[in-house]
Amino acid sequence: MKNATQQDAVTGWIGIPGLLRQAIGGLSEDELELRGEREGMSIRETVHHLAEANIVAASIMIAAIGKNGCTYDWSWLYPDRAWVGRMGYETAPVEPALNIINALCTQIANLVTVNPEILTREVHLFDAPGEEIYSMTVADIMRQEIDHAAEHLSDIRKIRSL
Repeated sequence: MKNATQQDAVTGWIGIPGLLRQAIGGLSEDELELRGEREGMSIRETVHHLAEANIVAASIMIAAIGKNGCTYDWSWLYPDRAWVGRMGYETAPVEPALNIINALCTQIANLVTVNPEILTREVHLFDAPGEEIYSMTVADIMRQEIDHAAEHLSDIRKIRSL
């Protein structure tokens, strides 16, 4: 049985796609290019960044589900401006990114629904050379991505209000 905190993690995780669609709703292709800071990501780039974050988070959760206590090395990921450029986020259409976020959130929530114990499975994470390995549960990863999405959704709202 999931406790309230774990259920909140699942509810928040499954809500990310809808919140993102709502945040960019009604924007034209030109408006997706708006950026809040000179060096900040455009709205389009932010959508792709969140898709990427959810792809990686889902991969980490799948690793934890597959082998409780495994180690996941994601030190290769560093989404700075050069990364965004290499990925082509400046011009890529957003609809596929929105679709993948929805599919990933739905799939992981589906796995949790059939086996709530998944939320307590753990993965050991390696972020960067020289950093210590740390552990997170599937529920922790969901909560981290909920917070990450909230931060970027706030950025989109700020950009839209300029």
